[in-house]
Amino acid sequence: MGIHWQQIALFRDIDRCGLGRIEAAARHHTYQAGATIFNEGEACAGFHILQEGLVRIYRMNAEGRLHTLSLLRPLSTFNEVAAVDGGPNPFNAVAVTNVEVLVISHDRLLQLMSTLPALLNNTVQALAHLNRDYIERLEDMTFRSIPSRLAKLFLYESTAYADQIAEAPTQLTQEEMAAILGTTREVVGRALRGLLNAGLLEKRGRHVYIADRRGLEWLAETNMMPERLRER
Repeated sequence: MGIHWQQIALFRDIDRCGLGRIEAAARHHTYQAGATIFNEGEACAGFHILQEGLVRIYRMNAEGRLHTLSLLRPLSTFNEVAAVDGGPNPFNAVAVTNVEVLVISHDRLLQLMSTLPALLNNTVQALAHLNRDYIERLEDMTFRSIPSRLAKLFLYESTAYADQIAEAPTQLTQEEMAAILGTTREVVGRALRGLLNAGLLEKRGRHVYIADRRGLEWLAETNMMPERLRER
């Protein structure tokens, strides 16, 4: 399938000739659901662009516990850090559904960056954004309660993919939510019940929906349940 390169942050403001060189450098790969795309600690797998499907990015601790870092949809990109510094992959990537990706190797990416100033600038911006994101995640895990972190997850999912899921926060299972938040399924279950009881979420059949977006935003921002908002 064709790809709209300018929709990807790394390739914005690059002229047609430059985009043609980038497209020529990319290699197409397909993976069936459940297949490993690359493993943490292995040699750099290159810069990946997700064209089709759903990809899980995760790490595994010494006890074998899986911690999901991201669930990516098109046109997400991943493995930027390894693609730039040429070091080992910092995490694992697996195809949740059938997946199509485009891959640019470390060497080809550096060659392109050396001759395309806009690509170099975009790459610096992208790495800075990733760094800020990791700092925010660390702050959340250190200072925020599970209900607050869960509220942020629901808001992110419904905002980022509103065209697909509207007010339904996510199709994630409680176990997957726990993996993303770095906690257990039981803790997530209690937090979900708390948000339902507070009127921030509501359950329709098997799915949970956002009932009070303002209240959920208050909880995500302040780390406190929105008592005053619910009394209005």
